Amino acid sequence: MGGVLKKSKRLGPVKQIAENNETAAAMKMNQSLQAQQESLAQLKKLKEYRNDYTVQFKTKGQVGMSASRLREYQEFVQKLDQAIEEHSKTVQSLQEKLGQHQQAFKKTNSRKKVVEKLIEKSKQHELRETGRLEQNESDDRMVKGFELD
Repeated sequence: MGGVLKKSKRLGPVKQIAENNETAAAMKMNQSLQAQQESLAQLKKLKEYRNDYTVQFKTKGQVGMSASRLREYQEFVQKLDQAIEEHSKTVQSLQEKLGQHQQAFKKTNSRKKVVEKLIEKSKQHELRETGRLEQNESDDRMVKGFELD
């Protein structure tokens, strides 16, 4: 029975695969988080720019402006609003993607923990079995020792 690998050793490659999967999932999750945070920052800048532009326009408007300038302003603000709306959709999409990657990470992490627990239980079983075999051998030696007397 010396050529047969113990169960805990046979599960080593399974554990390695589980760890690799967990690492890959963690990397994807972190990349999604970073993309989502960057997109949120861009959205915030767009909104701030729109607000600043509106304040500047109101200030200039108090002095008076031409109808063509007013129309240009309104068109520009509409374009900013459209950009903000589109970017909000992008942020939402990235948030959903992040959620998916978080779930995938949790799943791979859970699988890795199951494999680790199985390996630990196998090692404990192997230790008990080794102890039982050693005890049997010791008992056999004792019995043989008494038989020789």
